[in-house]
Amino acid sequence: MVVGRRLFAAASAAALAGSLAAVVSTGAQAATGPPGTGVTFTSQAGAVTFTHYTVTPQGRGTSSGTNSNAEGRISAISPKGDRNRNRRTDSGGVDSNNTVSSSEPSTSTPGTSASFIGQQGSATTCSYFGLGCNPPDMALAASSRFVLQGVNTQWQVWDTAGNVQAGWPVSAQNFFGVPNVTNADGTPCDTDHRSQPFLSDPRALYDPADGRFWAAMLQVENAFGVGDACPFQSTYYVAVSQTSDPRGTWNVYAFEMTMGQPFAADYTQLGMNSQAVYLSANMFGVGPSGGFYAELFEANKAQMEKGKGNFTAAAFFNLRGTGPGTSARTGPFLADTVQPALNLDSSAGTSENFVDTIDGPDVVNGNLCGFTGKGFSDSCSGLVLWQMSNPIAHDKGGPAPTLTGTYVPTQPFLVPPPATQPSCSRCIDANDLRIPATPVIRNGKLYTGWGTAIHTPPTVVPGIEWAVIDLGALGTGAASKTGYYNFSGDESATYPAFMPDAQGNALMVFDHMSSTVNPEIRYIVRGAGDANFTGAGVLLKAGESSYRPTLCGGAIPVCRWGDYEATSFDGGGHIWFASQYANQFQGVTTPPAFGRNWGTWIGAISAS
Repeated sequence: MVVGRRLFAAASAAALAGSLAAVVSTGAQAATGPPGTGVTFTSQAGAVTFTHYTVTPQGRGTSSGTNSNAEGRISAISPKGDRNRNRRTDSGGVDSNNTVSSSEPSTSTPGTSASFIGQQGSATTCSYFGLGCNPPDMALAASSRFVLQGVNTQWQVWDTAGNVQAGWPVSAQNFFGVPNVTNADGTPCDTDHRSQPFLSDPRALYDPADGRFWAAMLQVENAFGVGDACPFQSTYYVAVSQTSDPRGTWNVYAFEMTMGQPFAADYTQLGMNSQAVYLSANMFGVGPSGGFYAELFEANKAQMEKGKGNFTAAAFFNLRGTGPGTSARTGPFLADTVQPALNLDSSAGTSENFVDTIDGPDVVNGNLCGFTGKGFSDSCSGLVLWQMSNPIAHDKGGPAPTLTGTYVPTQPFLVPPPATQPSCSRCIDANDLRIPATPVIRNGKLYTGWGTAIHTPPTVVPGIEWAVIDLGALGTGAASKTGYYNFSGDESATYPAFMPDAQGNALMVFDHMSSTVNPEIRYIVRGAGDANFTGAGVLLKAGESSYRPTLCGGAIPVCRWGDYEATSFDGGGHIWFASQYANQFQGVTTPPAFGRNWGTWIGAISAS
């Protein structure tokens, strides 16, 4: 590993604390308009400090931790308080008009142009825990020459034929050039894990306009049950390749996420347009008072590509909403998982768009939808489309960025129940109501989706709600088109990720499992003129066994599966995607899986 380090401070924490300002916006709706009338969204403004340096990743650079923790899970924290997904029952569930059969063909979906094995769960792959960790999460960035994938806690590069490149894989610590953790006096801390930094939640993007690879990951210490013997830390690392070859040197930026407050960042989120790179986080209070808010910020793209620090990372935090449905009983809507979009063609202009579900309390009808563990049977609906204007003008003396929020109607959604697999029933976590994967903008439309509970009598199963937002039609009542996708019986469709092509055809990759189907990967394409995704999709990689069969449904009632999957457009003629399946279970103490039997698989199709 070769590391060169420079320092740049955008603003001191003390100065920041005294300069917070409220920014108010409203979803402008006429009195006789669609749902959303009277809804108001607010935020506060600040700035994030950072350092920057360069790294040339070489080899792994770390060894496995010594802690033999039998579970080794990356922490799963609900932004909505006591939303215990393990207790989700069969009550409630939306009625879908698009229930598909496992044997139903998908006529709009082509076969793969590339398909090869991705990274696999092991103690080496995830070196922080002694036996590996769950879940992998998913980062993917693909050009016409290379494919970069990140998981917890390792990065790997292939050529597009699936050949692993020399010197890879590389540990996340090595990739981002993160030092071992120490106390204030320089002595090692978290020695149970060989003083490794706790790195998690990888994301990646490929920018076809500039021909650069981007990667991001979070570090946290003394929060979420990790690094308890170390000083508190919450950092986002964002790296950009200096050239179109991800095997070379990277410019790395370390963003200090706390803004001087005792809050730790969770659930890395990464987006981009022609102006800037955008990050978002769920921020949790680590002191006795607790608390939660969403935080997002911009970082000057051109400066980062050059390895420079002549910019200020303007931030917004404490994003929330009120409306006819909120009251003293419900409290305000607290935005969470406010996903920044990847704008592939600059069709949304220089402003950036972020989107999140209104996942309780519902600002229109007041339903809680699992907020603080209540109202699981009552549906919510709607998205917030946040727009950051003038993202980098302030770096050259222009106006500061502004953030406004607009209500976008959708069909209803409810927290999905856990999924079923052959070895156990209702034992695989199917996520909550957050948007898991990076939204994508193309031709002025934003593509996204999330999980929901679907009523398939006599039961309720995890399914998917997808949305396409026409950014040019906001405020008209016709800005969004949404639909459901689900199977019948006890079959689940979970963790969707999307990528459109230039003609408006949209790929969705998702995970599928049931009492007779081991957790597997499928993908499907909705044609530009189609009303919905039709058919069962195409199998990318079959599951090889049940997931953690000796633990899930027993010692662990509901096992973590994955936080999100990923897609990428290579700027040429291919859409790439990566997802998770259950690989062959070999026993709790048998390498390489050590009972954490997840694998990943990478595929591509020809665009259009």
